[in-house]
Amino acid sequence: YDTLKENYYQGLLLGMTGLFTNTYYISSNRESGEGRYDIQLLPKNIDMPGIIIEIKATADSSDAGLKKLAAEALAQIEDKKYDTELRKQNIKTIYKYGIAFSGKKVEIITN
Repeated sequence: YDTLKENYYQGLLLGMTGLFTNTYYISSNRESGEGRYDIQLLPKNIDMPGIIIEIKATADSSDAGLKKLAAEALAQIEDKKYDTELRKQNIKTIYKYGIAFSGKKVEIITN
């Protein structure tokens, strides 16, 4: 469901989230709300925060363009209601991250 550019970065982040399997159920590209999130971390303890990550990737972006793309990723989480499944599990705190990559550059925007 992702573009070829996003696949690389999504795999990288999924590998990194693998460190949290003791405290989170980690899923990727699952339906929630009105679309498919890139990465979701559902806490095993209801008092822990849930996490949703949306990734965008582009080639040769300026710093301003990268910030705009990260903001679009965060807006997509809100617009598509990707937090629906976490809310159904009674997760009260949900951190949402819009992440944009361009080569070795990265921009992260959170709520």
